[in-house]
Order: sequence, then C-alpha cells, then structure tokens
Amino acid sequence: MFQLIRKKDYTFGFQVRASIVFYQKSGNDFILNWLKSKLKFGYLRRRKYGMTEYTIVGLKQVMSIIKLLKPYLKLKKKHADLALRIENIWPEKFNEKKLLQIAKLADGFKKLNYSKKRKITREVILEYFKNGPRND
Repeated sequence: MFQLIRKKDYTFGFQVRASIVFYQKSGNDFILNWLKSKLKFGYLRRRKYGMTEYTIVGLKQVMSIIKLLKPYLKLKKKHADLALRIENIWPEKFNEKKLLQIAKLADGFKKLNYSKKRKITREVILEYFKNGPRND
C-alpha cells in the first residue's frame, strides 16, 4: 500500500510511504519468520488480537518484493499494477506536481482495500497547497 503521511519537517508537508504487510495467525507465525529470513528486511509484530504481521517499509524493498511476487498474484494483482505505476513516476526529488501525481495514484489503494480510515488524500494535499504550507 501507499500512504500519504503528514510530515511537518518535509519540504512539501507530506511523505509518501510504501509498505507491504503479510498477516498470519500468531500460532503460525513461524511462516512469517521464515519469510523474513528469506527477504532479509522488515520487522515482525505480534498483535493483541491473535495475529502477527510482517511489515516491510520503503519503496526499494517493497517494489523488489512486488516484482518478485507479481507473476503469482491473483487477488492482489491490481495492487501490484498500481504500485508499479507509482514506481514509474517516482522522482529523484519531489516537487508539488509529482507529489500530487503520486497522491492521486495512492488514493487508488483506498478503493482496492475498501479503506474507510484513509484521511490524507490528494484533495487534502491540494487544500494544503492552496492555503499555503503551514507548520502546525
């Protein structure tokens, strides 16, 4: 998934965060431990509700996993395709235009994930730029 995160200390006020998360019932978390040993990055976290998650954050790492798994994906193929589109326009250095382009694509994950929690969208960033950057 790609999330838009408010970061006051960032030049344009927001960060685009790429992450991929694998979930497993905590009794079977040995599977996630095995996967982490193969992929060599990310972290495991046991949740209170009996689940363990293996999270990997960062564009480079996430995209390497997506490219590795894409030929085998069925349910998350649209997610992978959208992530690849984002990677293709990811700039060396962000500007307002690039941030808004990526934010528009990142908003697509809301529909794919049936997300009701996503609060920062392209529209929020547009409003932020329209009103002038603030550090509140």
